[in-house]
Amino acid sequence: MNRFYDDQVLREIESRIGILDVVGETVHLTRKGNRYWGICPFHEEKTGSFCVTPEKNMFYCFGCHAGGDLFTFVMRRDNLDFKEAVALLATRSGVEIKPLSPESRRQKDKLKQVTEVNQTASQYFMQALNSPDGEKALNYLLKRGIAVETIQHFHIGYALPAWNSLEEFLLRKACPQQAVKFSGLIKRSEQHERYYDLFRDRVIFPIHNVQGDIVGFGGRVLDNSLPKYLNTPETELFSKRKNLFGLYQAKDSIRQQNQLLLVEGYMDCIKLYQAGIHNSVASLGTALTVEQARLMKRYTEEVILLFDGDEAGQREALRAIQIIRAEGLKVWVVSLPGGKDPDEYLDLYGKEEFLRYIQNSKSDHIEFKINRYIDTEKELNLETRSRIIQAVKADIVELPGEIEKDYYTRLLAQKLNVGEYIIRQELKNERNSYKEGINKHKSEIIRDNIGYGNYSLEEKILVSMLKEPENFEQIRKTIGLEFFQNQDYKELIKSYAGYLDAGEGGEQALNRMVRSQDTGQILTRVLFLLDDEDALLNSIEIRNFIRRVQMKRAEQRYNKVMERLNWLHEHGDFNSLLTFILDLETYINRTRKGVIQ
Repeated sequence: MNRFYDDQVLREIESRIGILDVVGETVHLTRKGNRYWGICPFHEEKTGSFCVTPEKNMFYCFGCHAGGDLFTFVMRRDNLDFKEAVALLATRSGVEIKPLSPESRRQKDKLKQVTEVNQTASQYFMQALNSPDGEKALNYLLKRGIAVETIQHFHIGYALPAWNSLEEFLLRKACPQQAVKFSGLIKRSEQHERYYDLFRDRVIFPIHNVQGDIVGFGGRVLDNSLPKYLNTPETELFSKRKNLFGLYQAKDSIRQQNQLLLVEGYMDCIKLYQAGIHNSVASLGTALTVEQARLMKRYTEEVILLFDGDEAGQREALRAIQIIRAEGLKVWVVSLPGGKDPDEYLDLYGKEEFLRYIQNSKSDHIEFKINRYIDTEKELNLETRSRIIQAVKADIVELPGEIEKDYYTRLLAQKLNVGEYIIRQELKNERNSYKEGINKHKSEIIRDNIGYGNYSLEEKILVSMLKEPENFEQIRKTIGLEFFQNQDYKELIKSYAGYLDAGEGGEQALNRMVRSQDTGQILTRVLFLLDDEDALLNSIEIRNFIRRVQMKRAEQRYNKVMERLNWLHEHGDFNSLLTFILDLETYINRTRKGVIQ
């Protein structure tokens, strides 16, 4: 169904408009765990069975079984076809769309080639790091406390100092020259009229998108030369404002903890991960963007800012707070003592003390703002006190509980040394203005989804195959895809296999299938029903299932063999019977030796 448009266009729309924002215009949603529940807009019901998972950008109703992604919701809500829904959302998000023309298809192929170039370049960088020429870079990482296992996990590499060694490597690997140029990994020298490597004599950090594709690189010098950090330039594949370093590695932990640690540097993120703190990401050397905040919102409700304690870091923290809160996320701010970076603090005090300090020292956005504004004022006169009150009163009014509002009213009055009644009057004025703009839909929806925890074995097998490519390949190679009794599941997994065989990644294949008229609804149902760690089978359970299927098939073959043997015994001649027995013995022996599965 999405054949009319490039997938990149659809992802761009989804990055600018979250499904919660669109659904929330029609349905009052209440969060429970990682999901949001409400009254289904597509059928009559009193108890909310309509569910939204923002991480997946999907919805599903357990009552009427309507389900799909952002585009599917708009199609059903507004009675539109797919093209009309895309056009509507594109206009709203400011995304320019064009039908998937032959040129668009060529563009899609080009981006795929660039992705492959990046993957090949990553191999080059890793090989260089482990070569004799990469010894100084490896020693640099080891001295910074980065373990070999961590280096391998993040695919950290090294760019040789040579003028164009990367370019030569990529061309030797048969990478198309145009794709190498488009990747941004090489630049043209106007003076010498030739290309040279962008990264030279730098430690290299691959940057992944949430699907796991390498979309760009960050490079750090080994000395004090400038620029200290260098990123892949903006390309059609890579945009700093739309990506977060480490999110691909951290997303599962972020979702499980419902908390994200945002740090400033690659090293901070990597050292936190190495210490067992797996829910951290880093900005890409730029001020936090709206796109990055929306990306975080897919995985969590709570963000902890761990920015530098200097003036620039504190100023950026204040700015980031506004952006993150505008997306409806809870924000905490932590300033490490002595102006230390997270990786420095970890080295000095260890993981436990680091986590203890964060827990005990974090300030919510209001307290941070108050302290920040007070610290930056030369003196607290009438004008500056009034300015600080105006700056934070809206934040206090928006707090959900009266106890919290009272606490910050007292805190603000105390820190500014003014009467509480003054603060309360200002809050009253702000509250009257605030009420005019809030959503007055008062429906309370409570949803207990415990009843959806009874999964069939087929459902568990299916979701385990869809979520883990290793499970899919293991099952397909051993017992094939014909074992499903449920015909819908059988057709779904065959469709999934077709996308994989065509070169699509797992997540990309699922996204395409969600939008498919043939498999979308049943797939959405399965993913929602089984978006539960308890529903996933571990490797032992997978192997046991494969063995049971093999034993069942062996039993069926045995019964057929015995039927044939009995028939030959009663109706056949001696030679036919003897030939059959000899063939059977050969088959059994080969099976025992593993020749035949």
